[in-house]
Amino acid sequence: MRRIAFVNEKGGTCKTTLCVNTGAWLARQHGKRILVADLDTQGHAGKALGLDVRGLAPTVREVLLERTLPFRAAVRATAIPGLEVLPANKALADFPLEVAGEEDRADRLRERLDALAADAWDAVLIDAPPSVSLVTENVLRAATEVVIPVALTYLALDGCAEILDSLERLRREQGRAPRLTLVVPTLHRRTRLADEILAKLAARFPRELAGTVLGFSVKIDEAQSYGQTIYEYAPHSDGARALSQLAEEIWGKGLPA
Repeated sequence: MRRIAFVNEKGGTCKTTLCVNTGAWLARQHGKRILVADLDTQGHAGKALGLDVRGLAPTVREVLLERTLPFRAAVRATAIPGLEVLPANKALADFPLEVAGEEDRADRLRERLDALAADAWDAVLIDAPPSVSLVTENVLRAATEVVIPVALTYLALDGCAEILDSLERLRREQGRAPRLTLVVPTLHRRTRLADEILAKLAARFPRELAGTVLGFSVKIDEAQSYGQTIYEYAPHSDGARALSQLAEEIWGKGLPA
């Protein structure tokens, strides 16, 4: 069971967009059983899949706190066969304080995923929060792979560097860290700055940089506002084509040669 985290320590980089639509593509086109695990207090992954997460319980918070709670008790179905979601909401903000005195506070997600049957899902796609936190630490310790979306702006590039530092620190401390599967350029516009950042990414990640660049897409924003994936809302749009190509790259790069 693959565990793929979508991470950047800067917000607005299309983490949720990539996570949710990659899951939808794999379920729809490849018949994979996919769980999208939302680890962000904003609950955007659940919202993008049509859930009203306000006041919802149990959520990922209860999964992390209550070891006796069956994992599937917090999992919800979506409109897409094969695609399920472990939702989050603002209650997750209390998690760091609730486990502050626990030795395993940074390993709660890994422990719960380790306890699942190996074939529970073909993959768990984890939507990480846009900041350094105990929740982010849980995500990085639980994941086996990392996808880093990088909006073609200076600050998002800086967020990418921060994630690489976090992975290196984890490797030093734990002797292991999730491998970097793909770096995805997002929100591309035809500007000199965007092209300069894209060139820097290509030089820094000659093997990991995605072959597809995700541009601005009004259709993607509209789809999310209706709680739908791009494949339900605008399947023939440029955004749908780009996201499907990225999903194929993500899935293919993680498979053994």
